[in-house]
Amino acid sequence: MPASVNPNAIFAMRKVGEELARLREKARLRQDDVAVRLGCTRHTVSKFERGKAFPTSEQLEEMLKLYDASADERADVVATIDRSKSYGRAWYEQTRFQTLYRGSSYRYLALEDASSHISLHSGTYVPGLLQTREYVEALAEFGQKNESAEHREVFVESRMNRKGILSRSDPVTLDALCLEAGLQAVVGGPEVMRAQLRHLLSCAEQQNITLRVIPLAAGVAGVSSSLFTIMDFPGADRSVVAMDMARGDAFEDDPANVRRFRRKFANLAEHALDEKATVQRIAEIEKELS
Repeated sequence: MPASVNPNAIFAMRKVGEELARLREKARLRQDDVAVRLGCTRHTVSKFERGKAFPTSEQLEEMLKLYDASADERADVVATIDRSKSYGRAWYEQTRFQTLYRGSSYRYLALEDASSHISLHSGTYVPGLLQTREYVEALAEFGQKNESAEHREVFVESRMNRKGILSRSDPVTLDALCLEAGLQAVVGGPEVMRAQLRHLLSCAEQQNITLRVIPLAAGVAGVSSSLFTIMDFPGADRSVVAMDMARGDAFEDDPANVRRFRRKFANLAEHALDEKATVQRIAEIEKELS
């Protein structure tokens, strides 16, 4: 499985952007002032400060000079950019994946890869990071039947690559909720589903994975199928919520809204079986398929 990109890579841009914004404000300059000096648009300066792109060497030198940055401040910014170049290329930056994933979907892959902790509710599906290849192939065969075989294969491969964040040297901590109804659906046929359920039992034994099932007996919570993911990042004070929408993923990083989704996750978790009971229920469902 291809190695996942260093989880700090995406935050190198953010750290540099925050520092450039701080230096600009200390110099009492507006983004418009900087744009004029660089010969670019204010939007470009904003992109730098929001951590969406690095300035070129020439732009950086001009900005640091304009901000009257100290030697230590200069060294810190340059060192952060240099370190980012050693983090390596992410698997999803390969052409065949970029062709499949665009816009919000591509951003999701980058955020997921950079996260240190993920809390998710997968509704009526097995959590994506815990799906077997055969389960994913069944999903693709049904949901992408009008796409080419190559398209479906790239989708399956990407889903398998995403799982790498759970087994890398600094694995993501996963807290996953899913509905019992999602485990009872015989996706791909009995053999495929039995293998998927056995895989979930294996995943539940891993220290960095917490899996809890919301039973049908939980009432409304047992049929709440809205999918959402809360991603936390190393060394960052801001988290991101991704919501599954018909036209792709929608993101929310406003702290108040993130807190709202944390409360929603906690409320659903209150209706879930504990880890031991979850394992017992999965084993029972697997046995019922035998």
